[in-house]
Amino acid sequence: MILILLVKLLILTTFCNAMTMKQIKSTGKMMRKSCQPRNNVEDEKIDPIQNGVFIEEKEVMCYMACIMKMANTIKNGKLNYDAAIKQADLLLPEEIKEPAKEAITACKKVADSHKDICEASFHVTKCIYKYNPDIFYFP
Repeated sequence: MILILLVKLLILTTFCNAMTMKQIKSTGKMMRKSCQPRNNVEDEKIDPIQNGVFIEEKEVMCYMACIMKMANTIKNGKLNYDAAIKQADLLLPEEIKEPAKEAITACKKVADSHKDICEASFHVTKCIYKYNPDIFYFP
């Protein structure tokens, strides 16, 4: 049900303007409600991500991969740069769109050194935070 709601929201925003940060955070909450129990990860381990604290545990890493899958930035078990840029163009507010795309581009190659999608998701997310913590958001 949450997935259907998320898909409808993403389709709606595709034909409308970019999302506001309030809408992004609301969507993020729905994604979190889906991914958190799937990966059996506690709030205490994923809440600090927003502040640049990355707990290097499999559950946290796979939670990040789950969020990225729901955001359609993972295709065929690999992070998809083009999809990430497209999502940024479609969904992000104008004021953070270009800085977010710069961070995604700067971190593009990080995933190449990680065969496991959970590890790749973790290290790319960490890279994006380090590149520009001012525009970083992760549910």
